[in-house]
Amino acid sequence: MKHITFITTGQPSTNPRLVKEAETLIKLGYQVKVICCFYQGWAREFDQEIINRNQGVYIYCGGDPVHEKLSYYKTRLRQKTSLRLFNYTKAFGIPENAISRTHAEALYIARSIQTDLYIAHNLGALPAAVLAAKFNHARVGYDAEDMHSGQFKTKTEKGYLLNKFIEEKYFPQTDYFTAASPLIAQNYKQVYPYLDPVVINNVFPKTDLPIRPNTDTALPLKLFWFSQTIGAERGIENIIEAMALIDKPTELHLLGNCSAGNELAIMELAEYNHLAPGQIHFHKPIAPDELFKFAAQFDIGMATETAPNLNRDICLTNKIFTYIQAGLAIIASDTQAQRLFMEQHPTTGCLYQKDDITSLTNCLLEYAENPESLIQTKQMNYQLGQTELNWENESRIFQRVVESVTSS
Repeated sequence: MKHITFITTGQPSTNPRLVKEAETLIKLGYQVKVICCFYQGWAREFDQEIINRNQGVYIYCGGDPVHEKLSYYKTRLRQKTSLRLFNYTKAFGIPENAISRTHAEALYIARSIQTDLYIAHNLGALPAAVLAAKFNHARVGYDAEDMHSGQFKTKTEKGYLLNKFIEEKYFPQTDYFTAASPLIAQNYKQVYPYLDPVVINNVFPKTDLPIRPNTDTALPLKLFWFSQTIGAERGIENIIEAMALIDKPTELHLLGNCSAGNELAIMELAEYNHLAPGQIHFHKPIAPDELFKFAAQFDIGMATETAPNLNRDICLTNKIFTYIQAGLAIIASDTQAQRLFMEQHPTTGCLYQKDDITSLTNCLLEYAENPESLIQTKQMNYQLGQTELNWENESRIFQRVVESVTSS
């Protein structure tokens, strides 16, 4: 029986892709452990449900600001100190502790687990996975949900230099490399030709959600947008401006963690654009497994990335696949990744020119004025999620990757 250990710098609820992979391997009979740490306070209650259905799998490290304050603040201080020292030295584990608050703790736990394969889920977890694998003579896999060195606007930023250092040092030591979008894989391959990235799309398991089409034209057109955090530079401002330009009653529902300041800014923008208070709705984060049922009550899923950096331009977020699985029509900005997706699946929705309010308004009008087209698109997307774009299909790629590494 093979043993697999995942390492992440987040929590289960903030990394549904890791949870899907871990639970897939558990069902296949692998012995699985997941080393994780505190990341977001809102995710704590949702983590418990995942932990309960996977007893003995998840191992937390590095403390938290509520129950293990000493460990938490000690690790935060170490990371801040390491970030400052990174300017002067790349030795003594400084870069590794700078990129991950819990590098030392994760490495200590990982080395104590006899495993066949360590899988790092995000760049901060990769050093611990590689070093533990060396210690235990194991293999290493890396999953790129993002292109981390592409998250910065300039190559002079400390964050870019740190991410680039970790990539260059540890990527050559991986035994497999998966990516969450075709363009992340392509761009990493261009920068590091020795890599051979395998694309595993960020799809979800099939759902049983009969679509209840909105056939009453008097009802509002319901738009849905979600993320872990509701904030600026995510296209929400553009949605509000476009809503003000169409006559049909329209609602925007935002799901995620939203600060009081961001909520106020959004409501002030809505008021400035003469939207009624009832047209904007905020929803608190919910458990990942409940997201699809929640989303299914809306009409259009908004994928309004503004691509402030290369990574946001080439990543294919889980929004697209969530909307499909929930049976929503899609309105997406023309980032490189979303444009490629819509070219491959043109019936899933409407593509608009990012930051072009007229282009976005035209997409909204297309569905507002053609309710039959909206109903048909919703139904087709739901079927696409049931037949093609689902984790049942994509997980077979992941399974083959793991088997090829652990069997050799």
